[in-house]
Amino acid sequence: MNSLIKSTTSLLLASTVLLSSCSTIIQGSKQSITIQSLTPDAKILVNGDEVGKDIVVTKLKRNRSHTIMVKKDGYESKTASLEKQTQAGYVVVDILLGLTGYGLIFIIVDAATGSWNHFEKDKVVLELDVKK
Repeated sequence: MNSLIKSTTSLLLASTVLLSSCSTIIQGSKQSITIQSLTPDAKILVNGDEVGKDIVVTKLKRNRSHTIMVKKDGYESKTASLEKQTQAGYVVVDILLGLTGYGLIFIIVDAATGSWNHFEKDKVVLELDVKK
């Protein structure tokens, strides 16, 4: 009977890990974001680093918030923020797995990578105004 309980517990745990896994495995530590300037030839910067012009698709780390800026000579620069938001479901699953003693690694990895988080928007569109 004791080995049946151990086998059942192991099977349940393995199923839980394989089916729900952790957020790093399911969604990764980066999120794809499209950034578009409606002003032609405007530079797009993410956290102060230029990433392109006009329209850019980039992957941003989920473990922090990001600042997006669009600028062009003769125009007022505009900024937007992408704020990280924690997805409670992934945290709960990791904690439940952590309580079994086998899931502590999921908590550590997901917390470190920020994969519990997501950005509400996956597209940022900005248009610049001419300087007066």
